[in-house]
Amino acid sequence: MSIEAGSFDARLIGSGTTRFWRLPAVGGLFFLTALLFLALNFQMLSVKGQLAEPDAVVGPALKAYHALFVCFGLLLLVRGRMVRWRPEMVAYFVVVGITTLVAALRFGPQTVTVNTAFAAYAATIGATIGHLAGATTALRALRWVSVFLLIAVLAKAVLFLPAILAFLASPFGHPTLPTFYGGGPNLEATWVAMAGVFLIGTRAFIPYMLGSAAISVAYASRVGLIIVALVVMASVVGTLFRRGSAGGSRRWLLPVALCAITIAGVAAARGVTGSDYIIRRFQSIGEDPGSTGRLTLWNGGVRVFADHPFGVGIGNAIPFAERALAAGITEDNLHNQYLQHLVETGVQGLVVYLLLVGVTWRRMLASRLHDPMLLYVGIYFLLAALQFRGGEALPWFIFGLQSGCSSLPRTAEEV
Repeated sequence: MSIEAGSFDARLIGSGTTRFWRLPAVGGLFFLTALLFLALNFQMLSVKGQLAEPDAVVGPALKAYHALFVCFGLLLLVRGRMVRWRPEMVAYFVVVGITTLVAALRFGPQTVTVNTAFAAYAATIGATIGHLAGATTALRALRWVSVFLLIAVLAKAVLFLPAILAFLASPFGHPTLPTFYGGGPNLEATWVAMAGVFLIGTRAFIPYMLGSAAISVAYASRVGLIIVALVVMASVVGTLFRRGSAGGSRRWLLPVALCAITIAGVAAARGVTGSDYIIRRFQSIGEDPGSTGRLTLWNGGVRVFADHPFGVGIGNAIPFAERALAAGITEDNLHNQYLQHLVETGVQGLVVYLLLVGVTWRRMLASRLHDPMLLYVGIYFLLAALQFRGGEALPWFIFGLQSGCSSLPRTAEEV
């Protein structure tokens, strides 16, 4: 008998004092999970080992993680170890796939469709790895890679400190520097902060979130700071929900950490020349270019949907929005995945997307926020109303990983 898909062994979370730095049991599945997750985070690394320029277009170009996943997928195919999809995932990709094929015949195909196909593939690989490795091994791999990535991003920030200081001296938008993640500094701060959920319950959690907050301030990322707050609040609520896993004094460790992070963020913003720009960005929400640009995109998307309620196909939202607005658009997505599904895959696409989101959130709440993988995907779906271009392989891999881990009997998981 399989355990409920939303369940998760609370022992993996710990009481907030887990010895994170204790070396995990060395094994092939630990290293394989870590390698795949690491490759997905180095999104801009090409097969030639070069980091793409920050203004490069992030499309279906061949990256290092593509090659790694293809090789691993072929190995699984030969061994016949693939894991079946969850029903909501089947419904999503079937409806979206059929809609895109039909729309391509009428409106023409777009190359970004490859991203969605690869996202489905990444979820399949994740489910297979999760089923083989188990929740304990998978979570340990995610934790170690997340810490490594934070250190790498901080080291890169130090390396490009002159560019960051120059930006803070005359801030506008975000600093210009190479990033490991597609989408620029704002998305890099977003992904780094989201990975903090894997450290909940460990002694590395507070330093990790402080480091994430520092990156968000340096990159002037409002969304990054919002995610830092969400992750810390999730850890607080999860701690209060946990029964008998922490002593009375330890129960207040995370609320104190939240206050410390807030004070540190304000102090940093006021203590560095130009870094109060991030505060002004929050104060100008709805009036700054980023906000007004989103409103323009959304207006164009609504017009396209009114003309084509059954979708124009993946990748066609922006070209059709340009026609509807009779203006050029520099963005490659609508910065709202719910509206983008409505425009590109029609009413039927939005319905299956909402089904996917709803089931995921139900599992997340049923676990009392104890499952960090569900938290990761849940935060992604929450922030999808503001950003992300769609078809991101990273959250789909984690979605599959959690699905595979939950398909195991509890006795089969490592302790």
